[in-house]
Order: sequence, then C-alpha cells, then structure tokens
Amino acid sequence: MKIKTLILVFGLLDLPGLPDLYSQQVSIAEYLADCERKYGSDADLVNGEKYFYPYSKSQGNPFFLSEPRPSEITIEGKEFTGQLLRYDLFNQRLVLDYTNLYGAPSSLVLRNEWIESFSLETYFFKRMRGPGGETGYFQVVFEGAVSCIYSWRKEYLLNLASGVREYYFTDPAKDSFLVIGKEFFPYRANSSFLKVFDSEHQKAIKQFLRQSKIKVKKASDSQMRHLLEYCNSLSYENS
Repeated sequence: MKIKTLILVFGLLDLPGLPDLYSQQVSIAEYLADCERKYGSDADLVNGEKYFYPYSKSQGNPFFLSEPRPSEITIEGKEFTGQLLRYDLFNQRLVLDYTNLYGAPSSLVLRNEWIESFSLETYFFKRMRGPGGETGYFQVVFEGAVSCIYSWRKEYLLNLASGVREYYFTDPAKDSFLVIGKEFFPYRANSSFLKVFDSEHQKAIKQFLRQSKIKVKKASDSQMRHLLEYCNSLSYENS
C-alpha cells in the first residue's frame, strides 16, 4: 500500500523555492502538480504553518515522546500512515516532520481542528470534547459503554533552586477519566474508580482488582484495558 504523504498548502509561502516560482509567474496549481508528481497520486494537502523550536535553552522538551515516531493520523476522515509526528503536550498541537521537495528536513504545525485522531507507537489519541467542555487530544485507553481516557500535560517552570534563571519542562502527567455516555468521571485510585459504578457491581470489580493486583494509579495501559473489558462485561449502564 502506497504511503500517503502530508504536504503544506496554506503555508506554502514557507517552502523554499516558491518565491522563485512566483517570479516566473508559475501558478500555485502548477506547483501543486509538481508536488503530486513528487509524492504520487495519493498525496493530500494539509493546512499548516512552519514550526520553529523555541525552547533550545530550556531543560527537557514539550513533547509526549522526545523523538518523532512513524505514526498514523486521520484528517477529515482520511487516514495517513508512516508520518513522523511529535505531540507537543505543552502547547497541545501536533508537529509533522518531513523532507521537503529539495531534500531538506522541515517541520509543520498541523491544524488541530482538522485532526480526528492519531497514534504514537501503542498510544492512540482522539480529538474530543473534554470534561470541562474544552476540545483537545485525549488518549483513548479503552472504548466501550464504559470508556477510559487520559488527558496528558506538561508544565514549563522556572528552576529556582539552581541559582540561574533557567526554565525546564516537567515529566508528562495525566488526569484519568471513565466516560459513560457523555459524562466524565475522574479517578485517581482504586477507591475513586469503584465509586463510578453502581453498588451492585462494585463488589465484583473490587474483587477483580485484588485478584489481578491492579492499582489504577500506576496500572499499565494493557492492565487498564483488561480491567475495562471486565467492567464492560458486567453490562454496566449509566443511570
């Protein structure tokens, strides 16, 4: 299957060589035709802006994973594979790394409102409305009648202990939620996880947690999927 490639359209002015094309009075349509010849008939156009990294003097980085990973992304119903993506947690945006027409590395900030979902290694993210009504990216750990999602973040702080004015990024941190219908239920530990469920199911789920030795605060994604599969098997319905 041919790998589809994301190309800049609204930020075309950032690509090297375009001013020369304008000086020769070559139309954008002809330029895009050249892009299609370069990348093949499966190429698609995605609005974005050129990305510049502004944190070179800071410790750490704003990304979920430090290095770009070959990823899948869905934009307006169209799936793209093999894209090099970085998820900027601090600014809540996606950065696409690619090689431009002249063989030079470049990066784009993709438009959030066009993105439906993306994956980074084993992590799957969807753009959705959150518990406060805000729209953002959430990691979907399990999707069902009872779903489990995480909201990830990083903070950018001033290090006051070093004696030098220096900023740093914190490690990724998450807020955990169960989603039933359109309601979000935050949880941090086994006790708050259990309170989401009806009393008739709490005993069974508590026993499952003990037998599986699961502490939801530190549980792996695979453990949480196993737990949510069990919770959903109880045919829990939100009252």
